[in-house]
Amino acid sequence: MRSEVINPGSVSTVEWHEGYFKYCTFEDLSLEGLLVSSDFVDCSFTNTNWYWGLFSDANFVNCSFADCTFAGTSFPDSRFVDCRLVNCRFIEDKLGGSCDFAKTRIYGCSVENCTGFAASSPYP
Repeated sequence: MRSEVINPGSVSTVEWHEGYFKYCTFEDLSLEGLLVSSDFVDCSFTNTNWYWGLFSDANFVNCSFADCTFAGTSFPDSRFVDCRLVNCRFIEDKLGGSCDFAKTRIYGCSVENCTGFAASSPYP
């Protein structure tokens, strides 16, 4: 997908597995579950709430996240490169399961006023 606006009215058309998104805007979404193994380049996520998502080997390059909540969501082997996260929450799900950042890496990202974001830089 390229230069699309994904909102509650159009989200049902999105193929999240092994997709490629460039210049896309994701806004006002409330999603549950789903496997996401896609690449996101120059995309923005605003007011997105994701419950029990699995972002496996996903790549976020130069993306922005604002006012998003991820509950019990996992990001194994995902990468965040030159991204900006503002006012985002990575919280436990209703069963007490935390967000998982196993082997998640960040490179050159800005994280402001976020809670629970536990990805690590590959550099000491």
